[in-house]
Amino acid sequence: MVSNDPVQKEVQQAERARRHFERRKKAALAGLHLPSEHELLAGMPFLANDIQQDMQAFAERLMPRLRRKADHGHFAIVLNCLGQLTVNAGVDEVKELVETFDVAATSLPDSARSWRLRCRIYLAHLGDHRAAVDLAREAITTAVALEPYPNEWIKVVPLITASLGWLSFAASDPGFLYLGDETRVLRRGTAAQLVARYGKLLTEVIEIQAQSVRTDDMKSEGGKPPGDGTRQILSGSIQDTAIEAGSGTSAVVFNQVGNANTGEGKKVARELDGLTGKALPLIPVPDLTMARVTLRAEFPYATDVIDRILVDIASRSHVRIRPTILVGSPGSGKSRFARRLLNVLNVPHDVVPCGGISDGAFAGTARRWSTGEPSLPIALIARYRIAGPGAVLDEIEKVGTSRYNGQAHDALLAFLEQETACRFHDPYVQAPCDVSHVTWLMTANSLHDLSGPLRDRCQIIQFPEPDRENLPTLARLLMIDILADRGLDHRWATALDPHEIEAVARVWSGGSLRKLRSLIEVVLKSREISH
Repeated sequence: MVSNDPVQKEVQQAERARRHFERRKKAALAGLHLPSEHELLAGMPFLANDIQQDMQAFAERLMPRLRRKADHGHFAIVLNCLGQLTVNAGVDEVKELVETFDVAATSLPDSARSWRLRCRIYLAHLGDHRAAVDLAREAITTAVALEPYPNEWIKVVPLITASLGWLSFAASDPGFLYLGDETRVLRRGTAAQLVARYGKLLTEVIEIQAQSVRTDDMKSEGGKPPGDGTRQILSGSIQDTAIEAGSGTSAVVFNQVGNANTGEGKKVARELDGLTGKALPLIPVPDLTMARVTLRAEFPYATDVIDRILVDIASRSHVRIRPTILVGSPGSGKSRFARRLLNVLNVPHDVVPCGGISDGAFAGTARRWSTGEPSLPIALIARYRIAGPGAVLDEIEKVGTSRYNGQAHDALLAFLEQETACRFHDPYVQAPCDVSHVTWLMTANSLHDLSGPLRDRCQIIQFPEPDRENLPTLARLLMIDILADRGLDHRWATALDPHEIEAVARVWSGGSLRKLRSLIEVVLKSREISH
């Protein structure tokens, strides 16, 4: 029964809108409804609650509409990019699609604006912080536009909530770590602190957007386009919010330099200028859901490894992975995984090939020698000016076993035990240093040549081999790597077609990615010959 009371009528209409949204939400979770861009913006889950399925369905629905125009050069490129979304896309592929939309803008229909919005939603969910800021602005702009209409008020709160959430996520970007002063560190605040600060920020945004809505045509008056003021607020205030809102973590690594009055001591003090006695930042834990999505897209065969490592840091305020050895067959991708894991977690790091290392240089050399140098963790901390960098020790089992000048495995032991790492006496600094926040990832083809004490101090994770089921995804990623090595832009390359995939699958049934890469290089070479 519809009430004649205007207030009651509005409540009934709002309840119908809520039920309609919930029905469509259930259909989306069941894989029966592809959510619209604005439904996604308001918090509806992806198709089947899976971003990859959502991207695939979106691309498959859009491609037939554009295929009849494929003779136009721009449309051919757009179709190629959409084709990549049907396989297993990541941030790079979605960004590439956005760029092609921009190039073909004058030829695309008006609905292309919603396509771009959907791509920004994908990018934000895949961990792109700039896309998150764009979504926050889009959500609050939409909310302000709905506000004058009473029947639409039920949609305003979810949009403001979404804007708040995306602002909070954007503020976790370690790219905002240094704001001109390297001692100013991004801090993670409590939810209450973030909401309080962002509430004020949202008020400022609403005021600017409301003014933009009331303005008939700012451009015609020579003013800035609507939204520019909002963008300026978001890009500047988010950084200030990150500084003010939390009780972020940091650590003092260097309390002093030993024998600082000697000539060599003064040299070391100069090298550590600005670091001694200062709290150095620790990398805040990013959105682990996005990290998981990104890593699973690139390493679909290593989901158990990804989950085991990420769950270990889920309760931390900063990134630190306990010492880990990834053990797997040659060519399984464990070295690349270690690098990508630290990249996704925003941890600056170095990769150290261990083959041929035959001394204990990891532990540093006393400054009294002409070859004096700090230990590996101290060198990393000084270079990146953070307390928790990372080190990937590749093929750790291949270090030399002679102890004539020390042995690498022995040198590592002091770094891997929390109790000794927090007061490690570096022979170059000649003072205790806190290196307990450094992340150590090691790869090995086998455990046979690793010492017992080293194994005891690490978690050992078996890294799996890829199989034929992962071929399309791996082929795309390897093709990007191959073209990058050749200095070519992979965006203009066509993904392997089904016949090429089938040909490769007849030779490669799984195992070494090096072998798979060689086969893909053969396919690319055959294309060049045929052309």
